[in-house]
Amino acid sequence: MKHQVVRLFANENIYGCSPKVLSVMKKNLSKVNFYPNFNPVLLERKIAELFNVSPLNIVIGAGSVRILDGIIQTFVGHDEEVLTFEKSFVAYSQLAETYKRTCRFANQANFQCEVRNIIALITDRTKIIFIANPNNPTGTMISHNDLKFLMENISKKVMVVVDEAYMEYVTEKKFPDSIGLLNMFPNLVIVRTFSKAYGLAGLRVGYAIADKAVIVELKKSRIPFSINYLAEEAAMAALSDKSFIRRCAKANEKERKFLYDQLVRLKFNTMQSQANFIYVYFDDEMEKEKVYECISASGILICNMKIFGQERSLRIGVGDRTANKKIIALLASYRKNSVQIRAGHSSPSSAKLK
Repeated sequence: MKHQVVRLFANENIYGCSPKVLSVMKKNLSKVNFYPNFNPVLLERKIAELFNVSPLNIVIGAGSVRILDGIIQTFVGHDEEVLTFEKSFVAYSQLAETYKRTCRFANQANFQCEVRNIIALITDRTKIIFIANPNNPTGTMISHNDLKFLMENISKKVMVVVDEAYMEYVTEKKFPDSIGLLNMFPNLVIVRTFSKAYGLAGLRVGYAIADKAVIVELKKSRIPFSINYLAEEAAMAALSDKSFIRRCAKANEKERKFLYDQLVRLKFNTMQSQANFIYVYFDDEMEKEKVYECISASGILICNMKIFGQERSLRIGVGDRTANKKIIALLASYRKNSVQIRAGHSSPSSAKLK
């Protein structure tokens, strides 16, 4: 029997996008023969207004990865390096490799991005520190005090790029007020996206909030007409629908808790997440592969972290209640079958011992 495919591998918004986005896109379809704005100034103003900063503090790119790309291209010299954490967003090291820049990795502490570990790696060659917060794929976060401690204990010549792609899903009150820290630390850069909670992954819109001098340099490497006409209109409409984001975040919080609680009940190794996915790790790769096949064979597509060099872990997107109950039912059946197989294998041995 053919299963209906459920995409839970790319951390997309399973609830789609705001109806206001669909409406404004339909309204503007007849205008796609015209060029977009040379620079997306209208969207810059909209974002600046939302976060109470100047438009001069905003740069927009074709997805947050393009912003990250521009940061490395602009600020990291041939003899300089970037730092990030192990088990984090692979784009940081991939982009560094593209520009033939060195990328070094700090150890996590119990799947937490421990800022003291990254401080210990800083050398005279360090130019950029990338921190995904919440971290992808573990879903853990650093607190406001952690980020402030980091900024206070590094040279102003080192730029800290905080990638807050999943910040709309965060419920932990200790999450950093990163925009508030900008006034104190001009070497802080905040990167965000419309791809996750806003549901515009296919339109490719991301942005950074930073000191004006940093933005001036980043805009020098920006490609003209890089944001297409419909994407800019859609992003502005998405920003105007705060209630849609609240509903999505609330639904994610409820389903994330359900999925986490059930995974714990079934004795899977996991941790509480602040994003729209949950990280599950295993003692050996063979068991991980069995669990992955068990879920994927049913038409629910999750992320096998092996493709990112993490052989013993999975990242499961938080689905709706129907999808989450199906995942748990599959895993409960897997656990039951595993116990039965172990019991069957142990019986002959037990008989011999007697």
